[in-house]
Amino acid sequence: MAFVIGVATLTLLTRVCSQTSPEPLQISAAKIDFGEAAVDSDNPPHNITLTNPTRSNINIEQIITSGIDFSQKNGCGQSLAPGAQCTIKVFFNPATSGPRMGNLVVMGSDPASPHFIALNGIGI
Repeated sequence: MAFVIGVATLTLLTRVCSQTSPEPLQISAAKIDFGEAAVDSDNPPHNITLTNPTRSNINIEQIITSGIDFSQKNGCGQSLAPGAQCTIKVFFNPATSGPRMGNLVVMGSDPASPHFIALNGIGI
């Protein structure tokens, strides 16, 4: 009788682990190339879409850009529901001329976090 209970418990634990094992957040692009843009000008944003492919919420802890030439605005909130998507608008406003580089960084509760999206553009 004790053997049957042990097997039942092991089966239950296996099912719980496989259902709650998080998958990585899906991100629509690994890099953005803005091309050429005038220094200190307003340029249209490029969009990045985050998708939660899991059956549980993924916490969005922080979304930031590096480099003085890039910024972002998003409506992702603090959590992304199962199957939900949100959009990050990434802006390029070169401070000086020449090649400009940075990253969009998305930090969350999924196992692949943090996510880095390369940002490139040329100030003219």
